[in-house]
Amino acid sequence: MNRLNQILLLVFLCAAYGASSQISSEINGKIKGAKGKTIYLMHEEKGKLVACDSSNINLFGSYKLNANVVLDDFYRVSLDKKDGIILILKGDEKLKIKSTTDFKSMNYSVSGSADSELIQDFFSMKLNPSVSKDSLREYATHFVENNAKSLAVFLALNEVKDLAASIDVAEKGIGESYPNSIYHNALKRTQQAIKSQAAQAGNSPAGKLAPELNMPNPEGEILTLESLRGKVVLIDFWASWCGPCRRENPNVVRLYNQYKDQGFEVFSVSLDKDKARWEAAIIKDNLNWSSHVSDLKGWGSAATSLYGFRGIPYTVLIDREGKIIQTRLRGAALEKKLEEIFSK
Repeated sequence: MNRLNQILLLVFLCAAYGASSQISSEINGKIKGAKGKTIYLMHEEKGKLVACDSSNINLFGSYKLNANVVLDDFYRVSLDKKDGIILILKGDEKLKIKSTTDFKSMNYSVSGSADSELIQDFFSMKLNPSVSKDSLREYATHFVENNAKSLAVFLALNEVKDLAASIDVAEKGIGESYPNSIYHNALKRTQQAIKSQAAQAGNSPAGKLAPELNMPNPEGEILTLESLRGKVVLIDFWASWCGPCRRENPNVVRLYNQYKDQGFEVFSVSLDKDKARWEAAIIKDNLNWSSHVSDLKGWGSAATSLYGFRGIPYTVLIDREGKIIQTRLRGAALEKKLEEIFSK
């Protein structure tokens, strides 16, 4: 769902979508360990984060920031103009923030803005090391259901159990609270993209011979897909820069180790351009099979036109004769299909 993630990210970074009046919001903060530093209130404008106000932090760690809010939107309070505390400002609000300088750990408390408090609640769960991935997905799903009318749902959508279902919930809620806004329009576009992907999956070329791939491995040796004939092969299109790919890698590694002695192989095709990053990701993620290839052309790779995909991770499972069994298998779906194949 890489394309969907990009859509959601664009929504989050988008500037205010226009109005005729401005209402001021005031932020009073206290931050430990930052005396004499400058703190900024950041907002996205024309694709870039810019400072709309700044304040020197006094001897007692206090500061005050003001924002002329056009319409409800995302802001950041930041010491470095990059990372920071994420807020949703609506105008005519008086927020109070207590924090340390370590914004990345979201070690802060906020009051005076219901939406910003929701963001704090979500990150306190997401960044808690004792919370499992499954528990986070469950929490994120309920978070969207319970707060569908708040812009805070955009922070949770990438963590939900069923993206399509949660997008439907968010689209309905945001459609009521922010009709005809960039937020609502983006959710509708995402719904359409999901439906389009589902339709393509329904037209999977099962039974057809998988197109041949001939590409160099990290040592420059040409490897071919055909050389793995006689094995069940997962063609895994990925890249070191692809977050969803890297999160899926442990699952692929586990299944490879489970079935490799029964004739299962992984043929990894990277869409990287940087060889060093590609090789480093292979090592870091313990991708301990031997078939790793890339022409280092990114999205210009010959593989993208051969297999017709537009987002990664993208997988193609082929049988021992080289024919396609199914595409877009990940997570539990991939595990179930392999269990079905190797239990016969």
